Amino acid sequence: MTVSLPSNAAYAGDLVLTGALREQLQLLHALSVEIAALRNLQEVYDRTLTYCLQLTSSEMGAIDLLSADGAELELVAIKGFHPTDDSFLARHRTTPVRPSLFGLVIIEGRSRISNDVENDPDRVGTPEGHPILRTFLGVPLRVGSKVIGMIAVANRAGGYDSHDEQLLATFANQVTVAIQNARLYERQQEMIARLEQFNQRLHEAERENLLGRERDRIAGGLHDYIQQDIFSIGLRLNALLELPLNPVLANELRDVRELASRTAQDVRKVVFALEHGCDDRSDLTTSVRTLLHAVGESSGLETELVVAGSPAPAVAGVQGVLYSVIKETLTNVVKHANAVRVLVSLRYSDDRVDVIVQDDGIGIGDLVLRTFTDDSFHFGLRHMYRQMLDVGGAFEAANGEETGVTVKVSVPLPDLPAVDSA
Repeated sequence: MTVSLPSNAAYAGDLVLTGALREQLQLLHALSVEIAALRNLQEVYDRTLTYCLQLTSSEMGAIDLLSADGAELELVAIKGFHPTDDSFLARHRTTPVRPSLFGLVIIEGRSRISNDVENDPDRVGTPEGHPILRTFLGVPLRVGSKVIGMIAVANRAGGYDSHDEQLLATFANQVTVAIQNARLYERQQEMIARLEQFNQRLHEAERENLLGRERDRIAGGLHDYIQQDIFSIGLRLNALLELPLNPVLANELRDVRELASRTAQDVRKVVFALEHGCDDRSDLTTSVRTLLHAVGESSGLETELVVAGSPAPAVAGVQGVLYSVIKETLTNVVKHANAVRVLVSLRYSDDRVDVIVQDDGIGIGDLVLRTFTDDSFHFGLRHMYRQMLDVGGAFEAANGEETGVTVKVSVPLPDLPAVDSA
């Protein structure tokens, strides 16, 4: 058997071709590694097209990705493309997937070469303003067996061949990995940012919780000890003033009683300021619902909230005082009513907010209900009453028809400043 050896010239040619192919493969590997290391999607697209044009000696190129429903292609990157109409790209950023020279790359999931675009049977026409395409090569982008888009290059002098197709298809496989990696990285960064925001909100909530507990502790001490001591001082002063006293001494004692009354009122304001746990970032309904849940959890009371109407923006102007009165009323129910159940009703109107707090406890003495508006020593009821007067509202407290106490509050909504439309 005789074996023919290639001539020296042919053998040398094979060596040159092998060397060129080796260099091309090494370049392709280097480009793939570089693309895979990128984390910014737009940078992946831009660098990919730069290399695609270099690898295939093309004038223009584009990357299109499928929409989530697979019905449209979205142009995410383009190079060497100079439409005659400045608005062309904006109008054709997305195109429907349909049988065409471009669309068949997606529909059939395989590469397409056309070295005579003008007369290609799959050509369906060129939009007005689109540069002339003479030659075309498109390869699909795949994730496994799923096509997610395509890379297209055009206008290579002399046209494209199977070697260009194989080269671009191989590179496209690496580009798909880079795109997926960049997408995952962006999602990871978004998730990290959301976790950081959540962690920050958690720390803020913990800090607010600690501050709230400390405020409640201080407010409780002021209410349970300081106010009670002032109340006792007032009672003893009243008892002394009932005795036969020197007029000068009696007047001095009355001045001391008045000072005790003013001090009690000031302490009451501090207590309300400390206990004011209404979050200005939350609406009144949410704040009251949260408050009722906390009261129920801590005291065992059955709580219920009923809401009618929708709050107008002006409710924010009276939200703080309403929340304060509701909280004080619930505090009184917990401490004094021996109630099992409490119901809070919020009614929003266009010009006012009405609040009713009802419990099923033991009620309040008739004498207290008749005198609390002027009596210096019924701090809670008197302060809530004056709070309502300060905002032009109304406050009413009465025993229920059968059991418990009903507190009714009504507050007009403040006028919002006019918005300058100029």
